[in-house]
Amino acid sequence: MLPCILRLVVHINDFRIPKFSSARHTFTRSFGSVPAPRCAPPPKTTVDSSMHTERKAHRAGINNLLLAADRLLESRHAHTIQSYIMDKISAHKFYNSYRWVAFTRLIRFSLSRQLFSMAIVLYDRLVSEGFAPPSSIRATIIAIRLVDSSEDPQDAVEPLTQVFADESYDTAAFMHLFYFMLSVKKAPIPLVDNLAHIYTTTRKIELCSCPDLIGEVVRINTQAGRLDAAQCWLHAFEESSQSEDVGMDASPFAALLHTLMRIDPRNTPALQAILEKMRTAGIPPNISIFNTLIWVNVKQGRFQEAFELYHVLVAQRSEQLVPSDVTFKILLRAVRLLSQKRRSMRLPNVMEPRQIFREMLECHLQQTGGQPLGRSSSLSASALQMALRTFIARRDYLGASVVVRLLDAFGFSADLQSYRIVLAHLLSRIKREAKSARRPGEYRLADFLMHLRPDERIDLNDMTSRIQDGQPTPQLSSQGPMSTDLHPSPSLLLNSEGSSRDVVSHILKLSEPDRCSDEDLLDVAPSTIIHSSVRARRHRRMYVPTMPVLCGDDAPPINNRCSSIPLARLLQKAFLGNLWASSPSFNPRWHTLVQRVVGDAKKSMVPPMDVADFAKATESRKHLDRKPGLPFALSRKRRSARAGWEIEFVGGDDVSEDESSHPREARGDGQ
Repeated sequence: MLPCILRLVVHINDFRIPKFSSARHTFTRSFGSVPAPRCAPPPKTTVDSSMHTERKAHRAGINNLLLAADRLLESRHAHTIQSYIMDKISAHKFYNSYRWVAFTRLIRFSLSRQLFSMAIVLYDRLVSEGFAPPSSIRATIIAIRLVDSSEDPQDAVEPLTQVFADESYDTAAFMHLFYFMLSVKKAPIPLVDNLAHIYTTTRKIELCSCPDLIGEVVRINTQAGRLDAAQCWLHAFEESSQSEDVGMDASPFAALLHTLMRIDPRNTPALQAILEKMRTAGIPPNISIFNTLIWVNVKQGRFQEAFELYHVLVAQRSEQLVPSDVTFKILLRAVRLLSQKRRSMRLPNVMEPRQIFREMLECHLQQTGGQPLGRSSSLSASALQMALRTFIARRDYLGASVVVRLLDAFGFSADLQSYRIVLAHLLSRIKREAKSARRPGEYRLADFLMHLRPDERIDLNDMTSRIQDGQPTPQLSSQGPMSTDLHPSPSLLLNSEGSSRDVVSHILKLSEPDRCSDEDLLDVAPSTIIHSSVRARRHRRMYVPTMPVLCGDDAPPINNRCSSIPLARLLQKAFLGNLWASSPSFNPRWHTLVQRVVGDAKKSMVPPMDVADFAKATESRKHLDRKPGLPFALSRKRRSARAGWEIEFVGGDDVSEDESSHPREARGDGQ
């Protein structure tokens, strides 16, 4: 098996990734040799400014509504999404000149999350209020309704053929129908395959122009065991690319590789055959190919080969081939799995979590032109969450603190799950240390945290005498759930009765939730020109989760972003406690030691983000604002193979993590 895996690495090395120039081709129109005159824009009047401000406020209201709906889908109240949206869009709450825009964006949001029933209800309300729906949405809803109203999906084939002939019915509309038939109607795979053939034939679409559609058809046929049908689609895709004389896209092959990996990760000969076919056809691998192969090696416990593939990816990195957030989540997952082995040895090519985190930020900054708030495919909320889990699992509280401190700088925020990860780990460690036998002269993190007062100025030299004096602290009960897992279920630990709640309450007080300023926190944030919105967010009082909300007794507020400052303060105290427990003897220079350790962490985790030319930074930010937006939640499973498949972490140690990476077939909210 090992030679086969190594040959996968060698074959990837044989590919030649084409280098693309970063220069963009622009077309200008001129009459003769006289350049077109540049007219100065008319001066803005007070009315124009007020209208612009009003439009901006309405647009912000719609954005906030969509973000709130997206967060609701991630909560236990996801089943209330339709009633929540319909209440928010009521005329007395949301009635302005942007109402038509709000309806269309909500319908597109519902379709992208596969909330088809809500999309139909919103469409009916849009029409009933006298608005004309966009032609693309109209054609999409008509096709979905044809299938939904048919007792037998086969009866809808003939009327669907007429809908496909409509010019406004594009590939995106068919993809919505594709997912509706699979997730809602549970249609047979041969029927869906036949509809895809009818659509491409009716519209006379060249298959090379819709690689994502071909990849999805290949995926469902492979999952159903219809390998001949999958091969026919791939062959037709190759012929279309050759007849149109265009380079073949790797998306269908990425879908096939991903599906085969899910069916049997140890089927190395099949994966090798696909790679060999791609190499023969001159198809360069995309990021999905790399992600799938790296995850195959991780699943087989071949961590060295997984990191070797990543190094190959970095060596062949170009404008068209950049590690995605999925890539870094797989690497972080590999590090966690490797560290959980009892006899984990230092393997060549295996990277430390701090180095992985730094390279993730570097890839993000390279894609955004050095702008932390820019959008990229290398950084996402789920990737930062995975980094936090990894550092917590390795008891690197300083590294976890750096992750939390950088959330604001990169346009993210902490959430309830972030707090639960940290609190559940600290509670589990405190309980484990309280139950285990103590060696002579041993000091533990539990001693430090349980004897620490929330608002005191920490002095590591005072802690030893305080603990020896035996000052009263919250007591731990031997009853209740005890877990030996490194990452126990947060809901299990935080819902335990008795003293566990007292301990969690004490830990929460250590975070000093009422203290909004961050002057007491260690300097780990980058020294750079920070966008004004980040500065404003730092000084704005944000929501801090309470004990009932964390335990699930109270529902969290809709559309909340938790403050990261208390969480960073708690992790900083855990780091100091860990440092003290390793050497509790008197050290008059412990401040210098802390500064040196923090400086090393900042150097190893935070890439330079200094912007020397402010005008260039402003122009780059304008360019980023013109970029098309990414999907709302990058942590969701991406249906597009071009964007990079989300790897499903099956059998992990965190239920919430597994659930966030699985496609929501029943609920249908995966983009």
